[in-house]
Amino acid sequence: MNQANSSRHLAFINALEQLEAVMQQDGVWPDEVPNDQALKNAIGSEVPFAADCFSFEAWLAFIFIPKMRILLSQSHPIPAMQITPAAEVYLSPANQSTLSALKNIDDIASGDIG
Repeated sequence: MNQANSSRHLAFINALEQLEAVMQQDGVWPDEVPNDQALKNAIGSEVPFAADCFSFEAWLAFIFIPKMRILLSQSHPIPAMQITPAAEVYLSPANQSTLSALKNIDDIASGDIG
């Protein structure tokens, strides 16, 4: 992995930690961990953000964040993504810190870590 990718991976790891922290501060982190069957159903879902199985917040907490951490730990490239537009639909405007953290993740994924 070259230095630019390494910096981007580190920025993304930090952004995921920030997302988890602000979701907890905003009160949107789910209170209950889903059971194994619910996780399997959500992972296998073909609906964007597994919306047929989970709330958007649960998808972030139990699918997106863990999946991105695995991807980064295995030094895979960061995929292109635009999560913020969906977050603006699913989350309350009062959750500005969570929305900002997701915008930061989108920016890093697009190569803008500035």
